[in-house]
Amino acid sequence: MEKHEEQLAAIQEMRNLMDRASRFRSISGLSAAVAGLLALLCVAVVSLFTDILFVEAEAFDQMARGAFATPVFTCFLLLLVVSVGFGITLAARNARSKGQSAWDSAAKRLAYHVSIPLVVGGIFSFLMGHLGLWGLVPAITLLFYGLALFNGSHYTLDAVRILGLCEMMLGLLAAFWVAYGLVIWVVGFGLLHVVFGLYLYLKYERV
Repeated sequence: MEKHEEQLAAIQEMRNLMDRASRFRSISGLSAAVAGLLALLCVAVVSLFTDILFVEAEAFDQMARGAFATPVFTCFLLLLVVSVGFGITLAARNARSKGQSAWDSAAKRLAYHVSIPLVVGGIFSFLMGHLGLWGLVPAITLLFYGLALFNGSHYTLDAVRILGLCEMMLGLLAAFWVAYGLVIWVVGFGLLHVVFGLYLYLKYERV
């Protein structure tokens, strides 16, 4: 009986080692929460200088077509750059604190599987905007972001899969309720990120 239990323990340990080798577990919940707060701040700032409340019908369409279109896109682009940069920085710090490489095979697989839906979604969003269909952009970004998270969840924490599914559901809702797509975008990229980020931080990062 003891020999059998030792064999089971050895098999379980081997599985754990393989799981750690195939998954990047150093993503930062704190960076996700900060990204959510920045998204809320970004929309608040854009609403302020365009004088268009994000809860108004066709709010994003009005912002994209108005006189402040360039500052609007600049603000959202800065949000993307800062959020991604902050996430990479904290993930690398978490990996180093665990004595792991910040750019190992698991991290590379995660980056590869996440980047494809994100790049395709970004291009598709640009094409829809070029055709004047700005109202669909919030739905498209939510859908493809959710797909990216779901696709990458096989190479990181399982909780990321849940966030991906939630983002996709919100994307479908934004596609159905196009006039209020920006409100739904705020829920997905803002509030949901804050809640999810705090959950990850409290479960995996807080000492």
